[in-house]
Formats: sequence, C-alpha cells, structure tokens
Amino acid sequence: MEYVAKALAALPADLVEEAKKCFDGQDPAHDWQHNLRVLAMCERIGGEEGADMQVLRLAALLHDVGRAEERQTGECHAEISARMAGKWLRERGMEEERIARVQSVILAHRFRKERPPVSLEEKILFDADKLDSIGAIGVARVFAYTGVIGGPIQSDDPQQHTPLKEYDWKLQRIKDRLFTKTAQAIAQERHAFMVRFFAQWEREVKGLQ
Repeated sequence: MEYVAKALAALPADLVEEAKKCFDGQDPAHDWQHNLRVLAMCERIGGEEGADMQVLRLAALLHDVGRAEERQTGECHAEISARMAGKWLRERGMEEERIARVQSVILAHRFRKERPPVSLEEKILFDADKLDSIGAIGVARVFAYTGVIGGPIQSDDPQQHTPLKEYDWKLQRIKDRLFTKTAQAIAQERHAFMVRFFAQWEREVKGLQ
C-alpha cells in the first residue's frame, strides 16, 4: 500500500474530511495535495525511525489547517492549527496528554520559528514538511507561491521576493537543517536536482544558454 493510502486508512475518516475542508484553494503551494505529500512522507520516515505513528499522523494531517485563517488574520498558522487540532481531538475523546503531544508537533514544524523540534515526532514532521520544499516539487511550489503573493519570477530589486531569492535564502539550506537520517538521505537527490535547476535558470536569465 502506498504511504498516503496507509496513513489515511489509519486516521478517522470524519477528521480527514474536516481537515480537507480547511483548504480553500487560494494557495497551491500549501494546498490539500501538499498536506497529503507531507502525510505520506511522515508515514515513510516515521516507519523507518520508529515514531509514535498515531501522534505523527494526526499532526501531519492537521499541521496546515490554519493556513486560510492565517491569510485573514495574520496569526501564525501553526498556532491556529494546533488550536484547531486540540478542539477536534477533544471532540473525539482523545486524552489530553496525547492531544498536547500532537499540538507540540504541529507547533514545531515551521522553518522560520524559533521553536526547534525536540521529540522524534516533531523532528519527523519538520523534516517531511521541509522535504516538500526541495527537489522538483519544491521548485514548482516556490514558483507557485511567488504567483500567490504577486511576485515576479525575476527581478533586480534585492528586496523583492523571487524564486531565486527564496532558493538562495532558504531552499539551499534545507538539507543541512533536517534532523532524521531517513530525511537526510532523501534530501540528497532532491537537493542536487534543485541546484542543477537554479544553475540552469541563472545561465538562461543571463543569456548564456
């Protein structure tokens, strides 16, 4: 069974549907398909690293459900997602200790937050989410996100967001920020592809190829 199907089969179907409704289609870089890819990667890494799969699957499923509200309010989506996860899991009778663990995993998944992952499950969700930012999918997502925020694909303005600037500032650093051995191994090929892509991009922009 493929990883995403295995993860979904182990999750409450009504919770999966509740989570899916939160993705409003306004951001293709952080849509339901991104959520499913992260869930699948957590299934793969978690199985190899020996994680608590119930906590990890729930956190992966719910880690971005606050994205739409973040666009409306400006509040950090991880904090919104953790709050929503707590509400939904209490409604389904989960014990508080496990709810707190799920929320902690969600809160630790952001690249730019000063809250580094500590537990194994926190490290795996962080890694899975960041792996979706590199490689072929990562390249596609950074161009899609640039379109979402109305940015150009190329600019000489150092203050303006472009895919190349996001690569220089963040994407090329990701492989060295990952925690688990499984994710680090997966990242090698994805990183190499991305380096080749942006090297070709720069040559074409300069008219050299």
